[in-house]
Amino acid sequence: MLLGLTVYQLMDWFRPADIQIVHTIRPNPRAQAERPGRRMGPTRLPYLVSFALDRPVRLKEVRVVPTSTLATNKYASGLWHLVSDSNSVPVRAIVYGQPIRGMRPHVRGAWADPLQPQTDYTLLLESDQGRVRYEFRTPANLPVPR
Repeated sequence: MLLGLTVYQLMDWFRPADIQIVHTIRPNPRAQAERPGRRMGPTRLPYLVSFALDRPVRLKEVRVVPTSTLATNKYASGLWHLVSDSNSVPVRAIVYGQPIRGMRPHVRGAWADPLQPQTDYTLLLESDQGRVRYEFRTPANLPVPR
């Protein structure tokens, strides 16, 4: 029995594999022209940042934070922060700034802030399967549709 417990602890066979994430950045064909006085909504970001997950995940919290801010403040508020009050729908992909079924903004009425070019960001996901941290960098010339 002691041998079995030792093998279990060393090999970690029953631990679920970490969630693998891949991101893409592309122009947003539905982006609207910037108008003074209008709030930034989910379809007004000039580019789409998509995150593909390797399996369906039921999310509890989604947050995107500048990596430099996260380095000095573990509880930094995100540029995009969604939470689930109950059961969210399992998803295999999310798009920065877009709503996710079963989730709501952490701050009522808040939308995602635009990402800055050539900046490091961290995507923080919390799910039934644990927490995941994924770092990505925006390109120097973000694609902007004309």
